Amino acid sequence: MTTAAPRPELRRRRDDALRVLCVDDEPVTLELMSRLLERMDAIVTTADAPQKALEMFEPDRFDLIITDIRMPDMDGHAFLAAVRARDPQVPVIVATGHASLDNAIRALRDGASGMLIKPFTVSEFTAEVTNALQRARTRHEAIQYRFVTPILDGVALALSAAIEARDIETGEHCVQLGTFGERVARLLGLSEQDQTTIRIGGYLHDVGKIAIADRILLKPGPLTAEEYEEMQRHAEIGGAIVQTHEAMTEIARIVRHHHERFDGKGYPDRLLGSDIPLGARIIAVADAFSAMTTDRVYRAAIPVEAAWEELRKNAGSQFDPAIVELFEQVVDIDDLVVREAVAAGHRQAERRLPAR
Repeated sequence: MTTAAPRPELRRRRDDALRVLCVDDEPVTLELMSRLLERMDAIVTTADAPQKALEMFEPDRFDLIITDIRMPDMDGHAFLAAVRARDPQVPVIVATGHASLDNAIRALRDGASGMLIKPFTVSEFTAEVTNALQRARTRHEAIQYRFVTPILDGVALALSAAIEARDIETGEHCVQLGTFGERVARLLGLSEQDQTTIRIGGYLHDVGKIAIADRILLKPGPLTAEEYEEMQRHAEIGGAIVQTHEAMTEIARIVRHHHERFDGKGYPDRLLGSDIPLGARIIAVADAFSAMTTDRVYRAAIPVEAAWEELRKNAGSQFDPAIVELFEQVVDIDDLVVREAVAAGHRQAERRLPAR
């Protein structure tokens, strides 16, 4: 005889715990699943009927759902379809003692992420849930990242503006790097999250220059050995500035390592080849190209074709050759040539102006 399940209870362990909804008309099964999930540090909510589960279900409230198939009034298939209508992404495991090929095919067609056959062992339950929770964790992190991305973009652009206030050439340069880096990441087929990470890494790559003295940062001539050593510190300082939260770890790695060289002769850590974070390798190419094709206080821009030659010549030594090859596909050459001509015209006009 089936008795009513206890009132759904929310058991909290920590703020970032994964949240699981268990649906079954058997109280013993609900209690067993709850205990096993709590051992995995999950927050467990239970419901003894699909209708009750749907009343408490909201998109993004749960990271995983485990549901029985055969239940009175509304079966697991109908429940799964209702869940999918509200949230197409949340992982759902169906647990049933009535295993059949038809059940499995229908559950998968309805959008199930996995299946447990009753009676299941602890190891079977743990393995199936671990796989689903890993998918859920990835989804949870992606949702968090999507929420904070506009904030990160805003903070990154504000910091870029702070850099621009001290080094007038660098502000537009930072935005350009973010754009170039994101395009390369997209060509590589990286996830939306990785593309965003690289874009923001481009915005912030030179944030450490805030700590470099003006006499070095704005010096119109070549730097001395001591000054160059001080300037190199901006990569390490920038990485430390950005590394304020674990969510910023990958962005901080781009900032710290964007001056590493593919041959291991860069700074600050002399990383070699693929040991350099991919985002840093991408930004290194974009940084060099943008720097070469824009005027700086210590030298004028060089022609676009000359910049391409420099990149190709240093592919395999300073730069990742695969990234150099991809980079040529993301840059609008016609736009750069027009900008180059406009900049040259401005320089000529400035030379004709009377001294003030």
